[in-house]
Amino acid sequence: MTLALAFSVRRMLERDMLVRVLASAETTGEVTCLLLDKTGTLTVNEQRVRRAWIAGVDVGPLDHADDAARTKAIIAHDTAELDDAVLKLASILLAMNTTVTYDGEGHILRGGRQEIALLRFVQSLNDDDESFATTIRHHFPLVKLFPFTTERKRMCTLFMLRDGVEDEEAGARVVVRAAVKGAARDVLSQCSSVLNARGEKHPLDDSTRSTLSRRFESWQRDAERALLIAYRDVERERMSPRDATTLCERMSVESAESELTLVAAVGMSDPVRVEAPKSVETCRRAGVAVKMVTGDSLSTAVAVARRCGILDDDDDVSRACMTGEEFRERAVDQASLDAIWPDLRVLARASPADKYALTDGIRASTATSRRQVVGVVGDGTNDAPALRRSDVGFALGSGTETAREASDIVLLRDDFASVVEAIQYGRNVFESIEKFITFQLTANVTCVVVSVGGALAYARAPLSAIELLFVNLVIDSLASLALATDPPSDEALRQPPADAGELVNSTMRLNILAQVAYQLFVMRYLLDRFGPDDAQIFAAFVLMQLANQCNCRTVSNRVDVFAGVGENPLFVALLATEIFLVVVIVQRGGAVFHTRPLDVGEWCRCVAFALGSFPLRALVVTFLVSLAAAIREDDEIKRRRASREE
Repeated sequence: MTLALAFSVRRMLERDMLVRVLASAETTGEVTCLLLDKTGTLTVNEQRVRRAWIAGVDVGPLDHADDAARTKAIIAHDTAELDDAVLKLASILLAMNTTVTYDGEGHILRGGRQEIALLRFVQSLNDDDESFATTIRHHFPLVKLFPFTTERKRMCTLFMLRDGVEDEEAGARVVVRAAVKGAARDVLSQCSSVLNARGEKHPLDDSTRSTLSRRFESWQRDAERALLIAYRDVERERMSPRDATTLCERMSVESAESELTLVAAVGMSDPVRVEAPKSVETCRRAGVAVKMVTGDSLSTAVAVARRCGILDDDDDVSRACMTGEEFRERAVDQASLDAIWPDLRVLARASPADKYALTDGIRASTATSRRQVVGVVGDGTNDAPALRRSDVGFALGSGTETAREASDIVLLRDDFASVVEAIQYGRNVFESIEKFITFQLTANVTCVVVSVGGALAYARAPLSAIELLFVNLVIDSLASLALATDPPSDEALRQPPADAGELVNSTMRLNILAQVAYQLFVMRYLLDRFGPDDAQIFAAFVLMQLANQCNCRTVSNRVDVFAGVGENPLFVALLATEIFLVVVIVQRGGAVFHTRPLDVGEWCRCVAFALGSFPLRALVVTFLVSLAAAIREDDEIKRRRASREE
């Protein structure tokens, strides 16, 4: 097991997966349920402004993100009817933030992805003037910030507005303005008026509010997050900068965000990763349920889930998707949660507490025949509780230090494909343990029966102490090393996750019984014909273990045990070394091992007996295992039928 873990961990690191907790490399292969966020895992984590609505004027869609000239032309055409003052106001409000830094020439150095996308859009609105944002900073100094919270879903910035942008006299009088950016529903609820293309304010009546809500909801159904921008002149009376600062410091967030005027909205999208749909399909085929837990709106989450394959077109959204608020109302205890989570695919508007509760509830669930092994993917500080509570926590390498510290495995490549690879390597560890158990039980059971039975029947053990020592110390050690070095195969992701409580499955049991019976038959034949002192006994016994070593390369129903052996030169080298040692000991080790050189005919006999184990395994797999699977399937059908009748 240690060898299998060591090889897997080293290979995972080569594939940009840093294993922080060694045991998690094995547990990953048992994962049955995977909870993940949308941003950065299923998407590229690169925000883009795809469309906008500015004072009643539609801009876009901007489907040419990589074509700056085309994007600029679309924006210039669509904003032609907007008053310059309205366009400048929208630009100022969009650019008001405290997270982006610039160099001396106004180029963006670093900042949040959303803010960078907004500023690039502002630059496009203002003829690609990269210094526009820094100019805004200079003329409209920030005074106070009410940061974004998961409860309010918006941020508010208080800044000073001089009497004329060009007036920089020391004694200039200022007014105080509040700029609010946030989720559509949350900002719209705080607005009492709306701006038109000429810069005129109109009351935001119920009809207009409903029309705008439907517009922004349609964006969200197209996987675009609607971000609204509104403002309010907190104090229209001109005052000194010092008085303005004092006013802002005393102002509450409720006061600053009341009676807002809606100016603009932008539809922001985070493109789905190219490999995400394939990775989701691989997980589903491997028996791993994928569930999205995100803070985005339900419509946006559903759209992304459909694009990734988490939701099918014929899925009942009312059962498979819900918001965090609905989840908290329904999942009041373990029994009610057990009724929800098996069908749940998307949890939107979810808080960190919701993610933790879902993780804990699935782990404690008794709704399925086996305990669920939960993996959680996260990148933020708020994900830390769920990451720590999960059976296996995956943290994105670009995430926070807190998330990485709470995780078991750090994904340095920041994509969902890395999670799938980690599951594959975890299953490979479990398979390596099963391979070693199959090999050891077959060899040891045969060895014990031959030694004890031979001693009773012939008054002499067919295998000497030094021969047994060679088998246990050399052959078993090299075989375990060879079996542990096999790379993970795609076959591991085409079957359900293994149950750690069942190390010896039905296929393994049948193979062990068949190989033990075959080896005992061969040994009985050789003992009866040549006697316990003949060197063929040792040679045939060791060669059959080497053949069984090849048989143990797969513990599934696969017939071809040599598939992919060329991808593991170490296995071939170790097998060749074992064969070489056997030949040398038999031919040249007579003084120590009490053997004699075998002629060509005797070697051919021993090799033929060893090769006979391969068709025997194929027979077991194709007939007995298939028969057992058919019987189990028939019993399951009868059980389900009886359950429905009851």
